[in-house]
Amino acid sequence: MNLKFNTSLIVFMILSLIAFKGNSQMVGGDVFLQGCFIELGISECGVYGSSATPPDGPLGEYHGININGLGFIADHEKDGWDESTGAGEPNFCGDYFTPGSPEEGWAIEWDGDVWENHYLPCLGYGETGFGAADMDGSITSYVDAAGVQLAVWEGELDETGINLSITQTTSFPNGALFFLTSVELCNTGDTDLTDVYYTRNVDPDQDVDNCGSYQTENVIVYNYPSDDTALVTADGESCGCFLGIGAVDNRARVSYGNFFISPSTPSDAWTGTGGYSISGSTSCDCAVQITFKVDIPAGECTIINYAHVLDPSDLQDALEATLSGGVGLTANGVSISATGQYAVCEVGDTVILEANGDPAVTWTWSPDIYLSSTVGDSIVATPEETTTYTVTGVGGECGDITTSFTLIVDEDELSDAGPDQSICIGSSTTLSGFGGPAENIYLWSPDLGLSDPNISNPVASPITTTAYTLTTYDTLGCPAYSAVLITVDPLPIINAGADVAICVDGEIELEATGGVSYVWTPAIGLSNPNIANPNCTVDDETTYTVTGTDENGCINTDEITVSVNYLPEIIATANPYTIDVFLGETTQLDVVTGGIIFNWSPPNGLSDPNIQNPIAQPEDTTIYTVTVTDQYGCVNTDTVIVNVIGELKVLLPNAFSPNGDGVNDYYYPAVSGSGDLEYYAIYNRWGEMIFENTAPNTADGSNGWDGTWNGTEAEVGSYVVIARAKKSFDEAIQTINGTFVLIR
Repeated sequence: MNLKFNTSLIVFMILSLIAFKGNSQMVGGDVFLQGCFIELGISECGVYGSSATPPDGPLGEYHGININGLGFIADHEKDGWDESTGAGEPNFCGDYFTPGSPEEGWAIEWDGDVWENHYLPCLGYGETGFGAADMDGSITSYVDAAGVQLAVWEGELDETGINLSITQTTSFPNGALFFLTSVELCNTGDTDLTDVYYTRNVDPDQDVDNCGSYQTENVIVYNYPSDDTALVTADGESCGCFLGIGAVDNRARVSYGNFFISPSTPSDAWTGTGGYSISGSTSCDCAVQITFKVDIPAGECTIINYAHVLDPSDLQDALEATLSGGVGLTANGVSISATGQYAVCEVGDTVILEANGDPAVTWTWSPDIYLSSTVGDSIVATPEETTTYTVTGVGGECGDITTSFTLIVDEDELSDAGPDQSICIGSSTTLSGFGGPAENIYLWSPDLGLSDPNISNPVASPITTTAYTLTTYDTLGCPAYSAVLITVDPLPIINAGADVAICVDGEIELEATGGVSYVWTPAIGLSNPNIANPNCTVDDETTYTVTGTDENGCINTDEITVSVNYLPEIIATANPYTIDVFLGETTQLDVVTGGIIFNWSPPNGLSDPNIQNPIAQPEDTTIYTVTVTDQYGCVNTDTVIVNVIGELKVLLPNAFSPNGDGVNDYYYPAVSGSGDLEYYAIYNRWGEMIFENTAPNTADGSNGWDGTWNGTEAEVGSYVVIARAKKSFDEAIQTINGTFVLIR
């Protein structure tokens, strides 16, 4: 059963708030049920037994109460609790909890932990022995209607790892010799629960109060997996009083053995280990059990039904009742004994009405409108308007039964899932549902992508276009439906382009595609960060993120990295290292660089202006500029000067005037062209050398002849000069002779 989408459960919850029939049989936290042939006490912890003194029941005083209290007893012969039926025959069969030990109870086991509720009084069983009941709860309602006795206990098990709400409904027809237990276990946690064990246990001392014996003959009559029914019986060995526990359910197994007041576990009872047997028979003072093994997914419920049978004559009816899970008056399988009404959500819907209980009763239904028949324990109603019916049972062993109920034709359903919406994939939107008067009950489906499918305004985050259906319920539990379409638009494919590289101080145009508007970040170095194609100039490597928005308002991003390549470092040279050359001579230019493309300009005098190292033979002194491009396209330049000079020439002045006026006061040869003056000497007319210079300074002649000889002024007249020079090109020695006149 699905906790979230069980319409019958919702209907029952809503209608059960409207009415239930009395609480006159509730004493303290306990409740008593009295039929014609069964009397039953239920404690505040959901155990079958009470030490309280019951009030007068619907049929009069309760029978045979002793000091220990009432468990469950039966007028098994249906003779009015009369003991004069023959020698040795008891006037009733049942258990008054003599001698008062906790002989009846139930337990739940999961993941190795066990929780137990036992009586008398309400006890649990922990590591140190008996203590307070392990599962809190209370009796929440009592019903005496339509020939049915019914009581509900509600509680919870809230421990680490396990969260269960537990609803135990106990019921029987007034004329029956069995009572039915229906237990709903709802997993209110977020974790799926697997291998949950539920066990009901009783020590069948039904002969003790009348015949004094605790011994019973315990027999496994049927058991899964070999049979389709689980049934264990216990016959008293003194009076012959009968007790059977069973169910038609492939999740159930029965056993006999331990009293279930020791550290034995429900899983032991299921497997027939630890002091339990799941086959065969035995004579003993021991307990009988029925155990269910179930899985309960998170947010869902499961229901288990089983019967306590107090006379073999009712075995068949009791086991069949475990299939339907209810007795009394039902509409489409939902008990209406407590509420007296059932909602028909659409005109023309059919309702199967059944009166379950005493098979000897003949049932009649009135009025006859909208009914398939007026006689029978099962008829079909197809009401077109709200109608109150009376059903009467005649011929039962407990007398005639009359009860009324109303089929309410409901036309007040309302569901509004809100307007259709569009979102971008990866984003979300809030739904706005409305459900009318009972708007606290919302069921959205599918629940995929919803924050909570049970509220009016869940946050929806679907990854594909999804139609959500909203089911709401009005105060009568009738559903209404509406739908909303959430269109999921894809994100745009934004492309910022491939990564690029620019040179220092370079510029490139970026270009984004895929959207209708764009924002680039960071904005540094961009001409405009809010257009598709800004110009980019940066000094350092930068990664740009472009955020693009399409026509649906959907946003996506892409990145591009702009790398910055520095200019190639270049040095232009000439070889040989001197850059002075004679006219007609050559020199090889070169570039120290990592470049790959070269261009020399002007091209005049070059062997090839487009190589790294051309041969230069200019006619005149020339400044060559080399432009170098590297592998990244970055460009840099450098220059080299080639100085073209002529042949070596030595000039001998023909006169000088050493008179101290600062003009032409020294005599020295002048040199032009490529070479150096190494030596010169001056002779008078008699051939005497009057001056010699082995390290002449040709720059300014400051160490030339000053016109003196032996400390006195030389005579005015003619003199002979002999000079020697060396060429730079081939280091050849050149000697020059000449005459000059000294003038004062």
